Amino acid sequence: MVSIEHQKGFTLLEFAVAFAVFLAFTIGLITTAMWGIGGFFLHNAASEAARKYAVTADTVLAQELVRERIGRWGFVFIDPNTVRVSVRREGSKAVVMVSAEPRVKKLYFYQMPEIRREASCTMEYRFRNPGEFN
Repeated sequence: MVSIEHQKGFTLLEFAVAFAVFLAFTIGLITTAMWGIGGFFLHNAASEAARKYAVTADTVLAQELVRERIGRWGFVFIDPNTVRVSVRREGSKAVVMVSAEPRVKKLYFYQMPEIRREASCTMEYRFRNPGEFN
């Protein structure tokens, strides 16, 4: 039979184990949420850049717009030095691919992958000259 004083020690041990599991889960949840918010910022920047390229057909302006959008608040969740932007035209569509490393790449045993987002928009030329398209 275990005495009451020893039971208090077991309760503390059980609490420590449960707290460690809870803490690991919470840290994983926060890290995953930060990765998801970073993905939202990248997707927003890619969408805006695709719209800009669809109207202006200027690659440099679209790339600058991505960096501007990420520079507002995205730098909290994304490492701005790792942002890569690809702007291209595929037929009548403007396609922008943005990728970056999350600010928190690894926290304890949680490893976050690179964030990649792609957005497309129909080129405005198609709307201005509908007779040229079937």
